[in-house]
Formats: sequence, structure tokens, C-alpha cells
Amino acid sequence: GRARGAEVTGLARAANLDFVRELGALEAVDHRTVKPADLDRFDVVLDTVGTDLPAYRALLRPGGRMVTITVDPARIAATVGYLAASAVLHGRGRVRAFSGNPKRALLDDVARHVTDGTLRPVVDTVFPLEETAAAHRALEAGGVRGKFVVRVGPPTAEADQYCL
Repeated sequence: GRARGAEVTGLARAANLDFVRELGALEAVDHRTVKPADLDRFDVVLDTVGTDLPAYRALLRPGGRMVTITVDPARIAATVGYLAASAVLHGRGRVRAFSGNPKRALLDDVARHVTDGTLRPVVDTVFPLEETAAAHRALEAGGVRGKFVVRVGPPTAEADQYCL
């Protein structure tokens, strides 16, 4: 599969490999059985788990970039320290944490891609606001495909179209 001209490799549990391919990945790899060192080199690594940043940074081709959108709760200090050291050693652009405060123009661009179908969000479950605690428990239990959404307003057909 290709995304914006890039060949995509996705890592997931064995049970989700076909799902990852359906989403458009050219290659789907079981992260529980394949070590990072056994993977190819990449121009971009998007880390959504936050567990082994140095191992995945080592997979970058020269000039490559890595973005992480989460931090392993068991290794917060180590992750923050790694990001700071990487910025000093490799420059701020090499490994970056995703900003929780994005610019409006970037969000508008993402919304355009969702609207025109070139970006498809994967939503596992939508919880009403009063079930936020249940959403956290379900997330901690694992086995999620996509994201959980906590709805703060009334249900809409437009939002629900993105659910699995």
C-alpha cells in the first residue's frame, strides 16, 4: 500500500495483520515476533506505542524522521530524556514528540483529507461522556482496533460513519 506516495509498513499483533493490510499497508509485521533490528530502513517512523524509541530510531535512513505520539507510562523519564538527548545529538527534527497543541491550519488539512476520503480514521468505539471510566477500563484491557472516542455532545450520523 501507499500513503501520499510512501510505501507503508505497519506493526500490529498477529490477529490484526490482515486488518493493517486492509487499511493500506504494503507490509504488515507482527511486533511480538519480529525484532526492530530485523526490519528494513525507513524514511519516516510514526511510533504510536512509545516503548523502544532508540531501536526504531536506528531504523531511520539518513535524513529520516521519527515522530512519537505517546509515552510508555512505565518509562516516562527515560522517554523524555531520550527525546531531549536526541534533539541535542541529532537536531530537533530527527526525533520529535507529537504536539498536543496543533496549529489550526494543520487540523484543517487533516479534516480536508478525512472529508475527501484520502484519510480514514479508525474508530473502535464511541462512548458517551458519562461512560468515560468504562472507556478507560476497556482501553486498559487491550484488544482495541483503532481509537476510542468520548462523545461530549449528542450522537450524529456524520461522526458515527467512522466507527468499525
